[in-house]
Amino acid sequence: MSIESEYELFSQIELFEDLDPIQLKRLIFVSQRYQLNAGEYLIRQGDMDGNVFGVLEGELDVLLESPNGEVNIAQHGHGELVGEMSVISGEPRNASVRASSPCEVIGFERDNFIKTVTCCPNTALKMMRILTTRLAKQNQQLVALSKKQINS
Repeated sequence: MSIESEYELFSQIELFEDLDPIQLKRLIFVSQRYQLNAGEYLIRQGDMDGNVFGVLEGELDVLLESPNGEVNIAQHGHGELVGEMSVISGEPRNASVRASSPCEVIGFERDNFIKTVTCCPNTALKMMRILTTRLAKQNQQLVALSKKQINS
């Protein structure tokens, strides 16, 4: 995929839609591509690496470790980001991310991602919206799981 086609893909993502084309192309230019086979991990819960990943092709499962094994809490696909929570917080990864199908992702280093997101107030606000929406979904899942356990 050329930088122009990557630009087309990422300029359609809500987070990046207000960015100056040069800023987004700069971010894409300094990024790195990764190929994953189904079942291969991109991120491991507890790791401290500093990349955010954009899904170019395929599907990724977001998994939490539990005493009963891994629990699938979300799935991300074409054009979605993963890994941004720990990059922003500086905390270890709070979940694992595993390819559920063959995937191609693009990795953005922490500093480049943070600079890009914070250069534009609208982009920073959109990042906050994305994070709060994900947290709200996780809270709903926890409530549903708690109700299931109470009724069992």
